Amino acid sequence: MKHYESSVPEDEPAVGPDEVDPPGAPLDARSAHRIALRHREWSLLDRGGRAGRLEADRRLDDYEEVARRLLHDLDPLPLLDALIALGVESDDDGAFLDRVSTGAVEDVLHHRADLHQRIADRCRAEPSWSEAVRGATIDPELAARLPSPLPGLFPAPPPEAAGTGSPGRRNGRRPSLRQDRTGRRGRRTV
Repeated sequence: MKHYESSVPEDEPAVGPDEVDPPGAPLDARSAHRIALRHREWSLLDRGGRAGRLEADRRLDDYEEVARRLLHDLDPLPLLDALIALGVESDDDGAFLDRVSTGAVEDVLHHRADLHQRIADRCRAEPSWSEAVRGATIDPELAARLPSPLPGLFPAPPPEAAGTGSPGRRNGRRPSLRQDRTGRRGRRTV
């Protein structure tokens, strides 16, 4: 009986998500703006119809470059400045700014604790930064650890999100008539 033999040579190092890109040099404003424009074009394609989404899939490098630079560059704030500025000046009813908030800004807040104070300073100085940060979704524990004024920009979760309801209700709903008050079906005894 023949055993399985791998076709991968033993001496090659594995390539995968465990490898970390080395930190990149900070971008100048012009380069950051060019990258932000490509990201906005990718975003518009990705939100469009089937043909646009297929083209966005082919241009996924534009998205990945932004994600990589935000997480690994020494100073990604020029790129965030450019993305937020494009989001504010876009005439798409805030759709691109929402995407920047829930994507780029949220990723930086979750993964780059070294930038929290600088982001707080930008929020104090520029209303567009406050608007972008307000659109991010952050868990309450992280929001409590952020420097002022960042915690005040995130709304408190609604009480129904915590699963609190009145007694006898599960998540604020009444149980079905076929169920007991905990929401489980009763067992018949014969």
